Amino acid sequence: MRMSPIVRNSSRLVSPFLVAYGAYMIVNGHITPGGGFQGGVILAVGVILLITSHGYKAVQETFSVKLVKLIESQALILIIAISITGLFFGSYFYNFLKGGEPGTLFSGGTVVLFNILIGLEVGAAFTLLFYMLLRWTEID
Repeated sequence: MRMSPIVRNSSRLVSPFLVAYGAYMIVNGHITPGGGFQGGVILAVGVILLITSHGYKAVQETFSVKLVKLIESQALILIIAISITGLFFGSYFYNFLKGGEPGTLFSGGTVVLFNILIGLEVGAAFTLLFYMLLRWTEID
């Protein structure tokens, strides 16, 4: 089903705001409600909105399956590496980075890094899942 130009243009306008809000939730997840999972889902929704309005093939040219798989795998490897690095400082998932003033962006230590990596992992996983579900249904 081909979407109307109004839907295509409005999704092209809304999608960057979704990505910006998802990134905001990921980075500020240790200060405000939200975090890596919620922000990652919002990041994926930005891409999924473009897929549903413009078609799988058009979006796949910019956000290729290979790129999404690379982001997902590298984020998971870095999550495991940071969690194991904590063993050298005392325990698994140990917060070994010194935090700043409470309530500021850098007050979370490794929690901020985990939020960013989990956001990338979840966003890439949901995008990849949607790619796999829609791969064979492209009509446009």
